[in-house]
Amino acid sequence: MTMLRARVSDHLLRAARYQRHRDRFGWRPLFQLAALADPANGEAARELRRSVPVPRADGLPAALRFMAIGTTGTCNASCIHCPTGKAETAHVPRGEMPMELFRKLIDGIAEAGLTVTDQISFGLFGDGLVDRQVIERARYLKERLPEVQLSVNTNGAAYAPRHAELAGLVDVVGLHCESLVEETYNLLMQPLRLARVKPKLEAILRDFPGKVHVSVPVSRRNLGELEAIRAWFMERGAQCVVFDPLSNRCAEDQTLFDSLALAPAPVRCGPDITNDLIVDCDGLVLACCQDFRRLEPVGNLLHESVADTLRSASRAALNAVLAEGRHCEKTTCGGCRGDMRTPDFPFDQLAAA
Repeated sequence: MTMLRARVSDHLLRAARYQRHRDRFGWRPLFQLAALADPANGEAARELRRSVPVPRADGLPAALRFMAIGTTGTCNASCIHCPTGKAETAHVPRGEMPMELFRKLIDGIAEAGLTVTDQISFGLFGDGLVDRQVIERARYLKERLPEVQLSVNTNGAAYAPRHAELAGLVDVVGLHCESLVEETYNLLMQPLRLARVKPKLEAILRDFPGKVHVSVPVSRRNLGELEAIRAWFMERGAQCVVFDPLSNRCAEDQTLFDSLALAPAPVRCGPDITNDLIVDCDGLVLACCQDFRRLEPVGNLLHESVADTLRSASRAALNAVLAEGRHCEKTTCGGCRGDMRTPDFPFDQLAAA
């Protein structure tokens, strides 16, 4: 009976984390059920405490929802619908985040006593495994913030045997894959080649059992293979396969995006995104992880502390703009478009079309 309760609690815990990561209703009750199913599950109890932030009187948020850290500005792919690697982002830094700056960021979160209710992700505009210091960073983060869920975002192409050490440090490997059909993959995820990357995908699934979250951006190019993609990854031990709506990533030229997207519409985020912390490899703090051209900075950790950037006037001003629906006053927000997530995306939309 004890073993059964532990298994049920663990299953509920994984489901709650998944629901929270996808910003879906009902994740808090799942944490409560996980703690009730097995009171000895300390991880469930910690997650439950983190999911009910206590208001603060020092001007800092009660909790951060999500953190994305650009541990490197380099991506080994230049997907055809992504601004990365294109002329419009030529001004964006491509180097690795200095360890001194990384430690300042993590120490700032720890010393302020901030919780992160969703997760901290390595990988913003670059690939998390391209970063040569990814293992050292993961180890430091887990030492300073042991209760935080850590994800490394990657397309898998840079995976090497040494990265297996991350299995004891990360909670999630966020794996980006747009197709398992060679011609489609090679087109969408240029200049990567499926024949070279697929063995690395299999190695990641083998080395990180139950930790791989597969993200499949849905486009007109891969619609016909979605179920096959899900089956392939799940059969090899993925924790989940999520079909994500395509975003224009606030690109200048949206012609290609419009040819790939299903039914794009303006995306209008609420003020809750100001409880996210998005930091690029040079310390620039951005309003949103879709701001690939870095047009809307709200701070800079080279010149200010974590606490100062979270209390900054520019962040407060952004919150007001979003709360009042004045998105068009911001270049990035006003031009943000994408397909809309629905409960069974994209299948419910296709059935209704």
